[in-house]
Amino acid sequence: MKILAFKRYIVALVLGMVVLVSLPSVNHANSFNVDRISGENRYKTAVEVSKKGWTSSNTVIIAAGNQFPDALTGTPLAYSLNAPILLTQNSSLPSETKSEINRLKAKHAIILGGTGVVTSNVETQLKNMGLTIERISGSDRYSTSVKIAEKLAGQKDTAVLVYGKNFPDSLAIAAHAARNGYPILLTKTDSLPSATKKVLSKYKNTIVVGGTGVISEKIMNDVPNGKRYSGENRYDTVSEVVNGLNVKFGENVYVATGQSYADALTGSVLAAKKNSSLVLVQKDKVPTPVQNVLNSVNSSNASIIGGTGAISSNVQSKLGFNTDALVKTAKQYIGTPYQYGGTTPSGFDCSGFIKFVFEKHGINTPRTTSDLYAGGKSVSKLEVGDIVFFKTDPSHNRASHAGIYIGDNKFIHAKSAGSNIGVTIDEMSNSYFYPLYLGAKRYH
Repeated sequence: MKILAFKRYIVALVLGMVVLVSLPSVNHANSFNVDRISGENRYKTAVEVSKKGWTSSNTVIIAAGNQFPDALTGTPLAYSLNAPILLTQNSSLPSETKSEINRLKAKHAIILGGTGVVTSNVETQLKNMGLTIERISGSDRYSTSVKIAEKLAGQKDTAVLVYGKNFPDSLAIAAHAARNGYPILLTKTDSLPSATKKVLSKYKNTIVVGGTGVISEKIMNDVPNGKRYSGENRYDTVSEVVNGLNVKFGENVYVATGQSYADALTGSVLAAKKNSSLVLVQKDKVPTPVQNVLNSVNSSNASIIGGTGAISSNVQSKLGFNTDALVKTAKQYIGTPYQYGGTTPSGFDCSGFIKFVFEKHGINTPRTTSDLYAGGKSVSKLEVGDIVFFKTDPSHNRASHAGIYIGDNKFIHAKSAGSNIGVTIDEMSNSYFYPLYLGAKRYH
């Protein structure tokens, strides 16, 4: 008997060593206290952003709400003047924008762009409100970005260069550029506009944001000490900018859609003012590169800029999913007896326990183990809160048992065994469960 016990010990020890290299690696997800800054439309959202950051402001920046080029480079200027960016329609100042200007007690308005994007009628409306008006515009978007750069107080040794015919790359770096006083300049793909080239000659370094598909290698030869930051897509570029430039996030991280420019434009000024930065997400998903950024920040709070039409409630739930709280809830029921078909604290089966715990945190999961395994997102890197599956029924080649991964190579589950064990914690490397492990799914 002693020899048999020793052999079992050796088998368990070997399995435990193997699991260290065989089981999925662990990625600890961050969770935030999430709020949403939004209005019924982009104009009202800009007003709500302004209210979050400013009780008053002598100056307001006015940008077109439906045309991005002239507005893209305005974040560093707005930050330098401690002014919010408010949006306008092309030929009429929205009533909510007027009300916000009055609340701020603003005396001066700077309009970004020519009369082709913000007409003289808007200028007249602002004058009638008692504001002095300044318009910054050039012959095109490229020269307008140069004129905005020239308005920045205090010459820095670094400038930012982005593609002028789309918005994501500019938004990826806007808050960081603003905090550091770097102007944002625009370029074409294969030729550097003469006005841009001239102003860049005043700088020692150039941060180029975007791949060769939007800013060619030829351009790199025309800029001073250029260094490129780019990814496979706009979200990957966010990650490259954050990691490559060691972008800092404060107590609050800001989140906006990467599929439109208005919310990220106004939000980036607020992020800079709060000594933080802004990341871009999809409407219904946090792309993996951005999630990796969020996992690494020390921020406790996240503010979504825009309504559910821009960023869904699913993304809000993802950002706010608190795995520590989930594990705490699950552990409260340790010792609850196993009951086949049980879904309440009087008795649980494995899937009933999972459903009960997740519903406590606002997430509805399928009722049966097989349906749990059929749904969710398959993962190769375990996070706390993932559901782990095992094939414990030798008569069926499918998932027949499940538990909640709680970190440190452990999972909590409602287990049926000899004396009806119930809710308990086991090691993933357990000599019984390890050979039966099928994989993991994510529902958070």
